[in-house]
Amino acid sequence: MIEDMLNKPYIVTKEQGKRYVCWTFCKEVYSQLGMSLENFFHDRQLHRIPEPSINCIVLFRIGNRWHSGVVWPDGLHFIHASTKNIFDPNETDYIVCKDRLTGWPYKFLIEGYYVP
Repeated sequence: MIEDMLNKPYIVTKEQGKRYVCWTFCKEVYSQLGMSLENFFHDRQLHRIPEPSINCIVLFRIGNRWHSGVVWPDGLHFIHASTKNIFDPNETDYIVCKDRLTGWPYKFLIEGYYVP
């Protein structure tokens, strides 16, 4: 169950590498919802939508890096695999978080909302 993942460590395997951890997490959530995503967000054109909808992907731009999450059914939150400091690319410990789309720093980093 997706809710059971919240506030628990998200283990990154050597095969996954840390570069696409957040996307791998989104793929796992989609799989639990009976849907699928490509291996990487740039493998297939995602369709941008004007505002968040249930279970859409939210993409964030953090400098020259990307971060992603899945919008929660309330349309106000998203879940994602994150480090304690999302601005530090060297962090290695991930946890599954539920954060507000309108909270700091996320509201300033949103690139857009997408569906496959």
